[in-house]
Order: sequence, then C-alpha cells, then structure tokens
Amino acid sequence: MNTQRQHELKGGLLRALLWIALGGLFLLFSNLAMANKPVDRSGMLFPFYEAEEVLNSAVLYHYKKDTAALQANLKKLDSATQQYCKSNASLEDVKTSFASSYLAWIELSAVVMGPLLENNTVRQIDFRPLRVNLLERAIKKQPQGQQAMALVGSPAKGFPALEHLLEQPSFKAGSPQCTYAVEVVQDIDRTVANLKWSTLNAEMQLYFNQLVGALHNIAWERMEKPLLKNQDDSAAGRAVDWPYSRMNLTEKVWAAQWRSVSEMLVVQSQTVPKASSQLVPLEAYLRGLGQIELADTLAKHTDKAAAAMLANDTSNSATVAQSVKAVKVLKGFLEQEVAKGLKVSIQFSSSDGD
Repeated sequence: MNTQRQHELKGGLLRALLWIALGGLFLLFSNLAMANKPVDRSGMLFPFYEAEEVLNSAVLYHYKKDTAALQANLKKLDSATQQYCKSNASLEDVKTSFASSYLAWIELSAVVMGPLLENNTVRQIDFRPLRVNLLERAIKKQPQGQQAMALVGSPAKGFPALEHLLEQPSFKAGSPQCTYAVEVVQDIDRTVANLKWSTLNAEMQLYFNQLVGALHNIAWERMEKPLLKNQDDSAAGRAVDWPYSRMNLTEKVWAAQWRSVSEMLVVQSQTVPKASSQLVPLEAYLRGLGQIELADTLAKHTDKAAAAMLANDTSNSATVAQSVKAVKVLKGFLEQEVAKGLKVSIQFSSSDGD
C-alpha cells in the first residue's frame, strides 16, 4: 500500500513538473513571438511632440542609459585587466570584458550628440587607425595617472590601443604592455565619466543631420569600405580581413551600431512613446506632426534595412552588400524626403567619413 502510494506521489510530481516545464516553454515562445512581432501602428494615436521633447527624451532614455551601461562595463574591464596583470585572471577574461565594453561604446557613440560632440569623445577614445609607433613610445615612457595620460596622443591610447595589445604575445602579466593597458582603461573610464548629460542645446536640424551621418557611417565606413578592400585583396590573392575580426566582433559591432540608430529612428514597441518617460524616435515625431506618409515610408525602409542587417555574414560578401544597399536607401530617403517634411537642410555631419 505504501509502495503504491509512493508511486502515485512520484507520478503526480512528475506530471506537475512536466506542466511547469511546458508552461515555461510557452511563456518563452510567447515572449519571443512578441519581441519579433512587427509594430502595428494602425490603432496608435500619436500626440504632437515639441522638438525639445524629442531631444530631451534622447538624453534621458538613450544617452544617459547607454553611458551608464558603458561605465558599468568599463569597471569590469578595469578589474579584469588589473587582475590579469597580477596573474589572477585569464586573458580571455580581459578579452570578454573588452568586447562588452567596446560594444557598449559603439551603442553610445552611434549618433554623436551633446558632450560626445562637444568633447570630441570619439577622437579621444576611439581614434583610428592606431599609430603603433606612438603606442610603443608611450609604453616605453610608462605614463601613470590622469595628467601623464593627458600628454599621450589619442592615436596611441583608447580602445584601439587596448585591442592591439590584447593580441600581442608580449602582453603578459607584469609586462610594461600590461601596466600601460591598465592606464589606458582607466583613461577611457575618466573620459566617459566626464560626459555630463543635461538638456541638448541643439536644434532638430543638428540632431537630424547626426542621424543621417550615423547611417552614412554604418553603410560606408563600417561595411562598404572594408567590403571593397576585401574584394581587392581577394582578387590580388591577399588574405581577406574584416575590421575587428581578430576578436570576432565585426558583425556584433555592426549590429550594436544599427540597434542604437534604429531605436532613434522608429517606434520599437506596440505603445505610443511618452516623452516624459521614453525615447521619442523620429517616426513618432513625424506622426505627431501629421506627416503620416513620411513616417510610414520611414518605417518601411528601416524594417528592410533591419532585415538586411540581421542577415549580415562576413563569410558571404553578398549579404554585406545587401545591407549597404538597404541602409543607403534609408539614408537617401531621409536626405531627400524627410528633410523636406521637417524643413531642415542637409549639412556635413561629424559622422561623415571620407
């Protein structure tokens, strides 16, 4: 009798666990389905947004958020680098922290505004190409502290310097390279901590041009320029090498930059954004102005670019070429049609490349 009772209890417990597991899977797939569900704008009523509300929502719910995320990642990178240099952590730990920090930086700096623009932060901590000779000179000098690092030129420090050092055989615990790497991370951290976000003292025209420039940067600097170089290298029998490929970050960098720009372009959820508590993207601003056709077309072009970016594969150059094309179409639409609707002029952007 006791044995039968035990079997019944076990059977009931197993059935309960099975239902719990199935319930969990149902919730997981439901959440995934909601995340991938296209935004239905048909029943959404958008209010009129002042340009100032759009700009300040970007400060509060985009730039401040991304700055905090980057600072949190840099603290971990600083700790991992110091521990590695004391033989208390692995090189992989440092590389993992570097990757997280750099992707957080890419998201923050995708559209350069406010103190990022005023402080020339991109040049300070992500100057490319790295000048290896200047880096080696800095390592020999072994600068320590804020004042000493201020005398080191941007081409010899920042993320590119650290990225380079992490791939060198000489980068070992107790080495001069390791000591300098610690200073580089702390210098980046100080620079980011100096980003003081308040209201954006800018007009919609500057904001719009920086968005357009960010799309140019993705299409040309990030993808098309290296794509063309790789085609030339391949034709000449040289090894094909994508930016950030040594750390397996190429597609992740593209995705991070696109994610940041696209959330500033189009509505990402099934609810109307409130300027008091959410980022107001350009699409919502257009709808609030009554520019429904422009907003619909902007959403359509952005969705097509998003699908292309999702399919990027550096082993298949055709996918990258498709992304370049889709982002260029989106950029062209902004320049030619949306600019007219907003009555802004297209000007040179800080994100424009050569």
